[in-house]
Amino acid sequence: MEKQNILYFTSYPLDSNNGCGMALLNDIYHLSQIEDINLYVAVTCNESSQLETRIQLEKLKVKYYLTTRLTPSEKKENFLKEVVKVYKRLVYKLRSTFSFQNVTYYNFDRAKYVSEYLTELCEQLSIQIVIVEQLYSILWFKNFLKLKQKKIYLATDKEAEFFKALAPHNWFNYKSQSSIFISYLRLKIFEKKVCKLADKCIFMSEADIPNYLLANQKVSINSQILPPKLGRWRYTNSKTVFFAGNINFYFNFLAVKWLIYELSPRLLRLNNTIKIVIAGTDFHNIPKDWIIENNVHIPGFIPKKQLEDLFETSDIFICPIDNDFSVKMKLVECVSYGMPFLATEPCLKALPYLSGLPILDINKPDEAAAYICDTLLRKEVLEQLSHRILEDAFNFANTRKDWWTKTVLDM
Repeated sequence: MEKQNILYFTSYPLDSNNGCGMALLNDIYHLSQIEDINLYVAVTCNESSQLETRIQLEKLKVKYYLTTRLTPSEKKENFLKEVVKVYKRLVYKLRSTFSFQNVTYYNFDRAKYVSEYLTELCEQLSIQIVIVEQLYSILWFKNFLKLKQKKIYLATDKEAEFFKALAPHNWFNYKSQSSIFISYLRLKIFEKKVCKLADKCIFMSEADIPNYLLANQKVSINSQILPPKLGRWRYTNSKTVFFAGNINFYFNFLAVKWLIYELSPRLLRLNNTIKIVIAGTDFHNIPKDWIIENNVHIPGFIPKKQLEDLFETSDIFICPIDNDFSVKMKLVECVSYGMPFLATEPCLKALPYLSGLPILDINKPDEAAAYICDTLLRKEVLEQLSHRILEDAFNFANTRKDWWTKTVLDM
C-alpha cells in the first residue's frame, strides 16, 4: 500500500505547558506513529511562540513548516487597486465590529498570505489528506474548505457554545450585548459550515458534538490519553490537595475562587493540617480583596520538575471546573501519573474510559471537604483509586492502538 501524504495544520502555539497545546502535541504524536502515512506539520503563530513550537516539533521528530503571522512588505499598487483595497478594508472593519474572529486577533491580510502558503504547500508535497485542528485555525487557512483533498476537522471544543459562555463576562472585551450575540451567531454558522464540508469531524468528547451531527457517520471521538509516566503517584501522607490552572482563564478563575472561598475554610475547620496547593496561578493576579486562609499555598508558575513532584506526591488532585467543554488535560495528566482525583461530573464526560471515580459537587462544599478529610487519612482507598485509574487507562490504550490509522485513512 502506497503511503498517504498528510498535512496537519494548526494556528495554536504548541506549548506543553498549557492544556490545549498539550492536547495538540498528543494528537501530532499519535499521527506521527501511523506507519502508512508521510506526516507534514504546519503551524502559524506569533514570533514569540515560534521557539517553543519549534522545540516541541523537534522532539516529535516530524517534518514541519512554521509560518509567522506577519504580512510581507506590500508592493506598490495602481490607483484602482488601491481604491478597491480601501473599500475592502472599510467593509472588513464594519464586519469586524460583530466579529468572532476578534478572539484570535485575526487579521484579514495576514490570513490571506498564510492560506496561500498552505495551499501551495499542499501542491508541492502532493498532499492527499489535510487535517486542521481547532476551529479558529481554519480562519488562517481560508482555502481549507475548498480543497480537493480529503479534509479532516479536529475540534478542540464546541467553540460557539464556549464563546457564548465566556463572552457575557467581558472575556473578549465586546462593547455591547448585541455585538456578543451577533458574533456568537456568526461563529455558530461558521462552525456548522466547517462540520458540513469536512469529510470527517473528530471531537475530544461526546459532549462537544453538535446536535446536528449526533447521528452522523463522519463523526469520531478522540478521547485523550497520555503515555504512563515513569514517575508514578505514590501515597506520601503529604496532606496536600492539588490544583493546577492559570487564573487568567475564566473557568480557572471560578475554580480558584471556589477553592479559596468554599473549600479552604471548611478544610481549616475540619483538619487544619491539610493544605491546598494552587500551581500555575500568579499570586499577583489574585484579586486584592480576596481573603486567603493560611492553608492555601499559591507558588505561581513553577519549574517542570516541581510540578511533576506535585503530581507524584500530593495526596489528591481536585478539579472544581463545572462545565463539559472539551477535555481537561490536567485530569489526563493525573491519569498518566495514576494520581487519585476528585472532579465534577461534567469534567468526567471526556474521560469515558474511567469508572468508579468519586464525583465532586461544587454546590455541596461541605460534602467535598468531609470526603477529602476522610480519604486523605486512608492510604488503602487512595491506592485502590490510583490502581483503578491506571488499569482503566491501560485497557483503554490497548483498544486504541489502531484507532488513529483507521480514523484517518478509512474515508
